[in-house]
Amino acid sequence: MSDLISVIVPVYNVEQYLEKCVDSIKNQSYPHLEVLLIDDGAKDSSGQLCDTLAESDSRIQVFHKVNGGLSDARNYGMQKASGAFILFLDSDDYIHPHMIESLYEQMIKEDADVSVCNIMNVYETGESPQCEDSDLYFVMNTDEFLKEYLVGKLVPGSICNKLIRKEIAAQLQFPIGKIYEDAFYHFDLIQVAYKYVVNTKPYYYYYHRGNSITTSTFSKRDFNYIEIYTKFSRYVEEHYPDLQEEMFFRLSYAYFFIFDKLLHVEGYQKLEEYKIVRDYLKQNALKIARNQIFQKGRRLAALFLKVNVRLYRFVMLANERKTKQIH
Repeated sequence: MSDLISVIVPVYNVEQYLEKCVDSIKNQSYPHLEVLLIDDGAKDSSGQLCDTLAESDSRIQVFHKVNGGLSDARNYGMQKASGAFILFLDSDDYIHPHMIESLYEQMIKEDADVSVCNIMNVYETGESPQCEDSDLYFVMNTDEFLKEYLVGKLVPGSICNKLIRKEIAAQLQFPIGKIYEDAFYHFDLIQVAYKYVVNTKPYYYYYHRGNSITTSTFSKRDFNYIEIYTKFSRYVEEHYPDLQEEMFFRLSYAYFFIFDKLLHVEGYQKLEEYKIVRDYLKQNALKIARNQIFQKGRRLAALFLKVNVRLYRFVMLANERKTKQIH
């Protein structure tokens, strides 16, 4: 008999997406699952829908709790999980029918701590894979995994495309009160997991909602993103000095990401956060322009920013209308 896998799905105000998510789990080619739907005090009909979906499949368990946020719901699910392996899924996304089976099989084959697939970005206008080559396969140690995580192509930053051994996941918690909780979780993960297996098939379908954290305008909590990658930077400097270029890319990317959000705010020039982020990017503009991990457009944008913020903003907004990226 194959191992039981616990699939933890926090649910909050996702009534229009939840059924598609759960159907994609129910239809997995790997059948030995327990599906934990954690109703995190949803204000719409998501909680009731969880109960209805549970009636259709005995593998589904529903837990209703007071709202505590995504991290709290995931941690709660971990307390209830009884599988040998853990998979966290977001309730507005969905997965390929062979995702769990492929993650499990390569996990067992390589005796890994963490098993990874790639991501398909789903927009209203179409789909775009995170990695252009979908047939790559790697076994990695921690420094190799960390390098690819910082670059973000072979190892995307979401936690939802990763199957984790229960004994590893049991040592970790998602941070309460933070956003960009996946980055905080990965920081802890690399300190307790030692072997990773990665394929680049885009089996996790990440739906880009217009009102998600990564597409919303700036709030002070967004500085959590810079906070965690500053923490990563100190750790890399001490333990993995050969990854300084990749670390600089990821930290600078975090500053760019927050800066672009700030530029959507009316009166952004008056915000203290704007000045902090602008100064970092202007001071490092030449170094960013020389970093080959950045796409050419972003390297040029850094030079625009050094010359004139308004020019940068014009180019950024024009590019934003043409392309979207996962964060």
